[in-house]
Amino acid sequence: MNRRFVPWLLFTLCLSVSASAQTRGPSSSASSTPPWLPRSAFLGTYIREHEEQLAILPQARVQWELVFYQGYRDVLALLIEPMAAFAAVKPDTVVEGSSVPMTSLQLYSLVLGVGYRSRSSSGLEWGFQLGTGPAWYGARFRGGSKAQESYFVGLLDGRAQVGYRFGPVSLGVVVGYGDLYNYRRTSLARPYTGGPQFGLYADWR
Repeated sequence: MNRRFVPWLLFTLCLSVSASAQTRGPSSSASSTPPWLPRSAFLGTYIREHEEQLAILPQARVQWELVFYQGYRDVLALLIEPMAAFAAVKPDTVVEGSSVPMTSLQLYSLVLGVGYRSRSSSGLEWGFQLGTGPAWYGARFRGGSKAQESYFVGLLDGRAQVGYRFGPVSLGVVVGYGDLYNYRRTSLARPYTGGPQFGLYADWR
């Protein structure tokens, strides 16, 4: 199975769970954060390996939310999430058999998506998020026929998260996967962009 379809499977599961959830009336813990302010932040990293070369891209995101369903414990919402990522570990070479090191790699995106979360009375919470949107990545190389790349593409991104509510703030861990689409196959940087992601989130919805 193509790995770019993994987020779609997560999204399908998200909708299945939310469809089976019982509605018990409005939640007593509605957010007091104004809708024009972000509701969540995420710090994590993409990790990707290609031809025995590794790239690690730490990333930062903030998230805005528009709730369109809210039950007693379950919430479905539209999400807007800008993201920026910069490579901390870069491939020693992007051309097999030649010495063409990558000297820089960065990725920016504006992800639009849907999210589901469930919170128990004990404070334990979990959920899924799936989004897509425009992205731009740029890279520089040394010693090869190509000195740099700069492309506008699309990004498909899916995540699962679990955490705990501490008063007005939730903290937890995230695992997911992101991949580019509508890219040039000749791109040297694309195989090192996206991939499995791990990180921590803070939520003050």
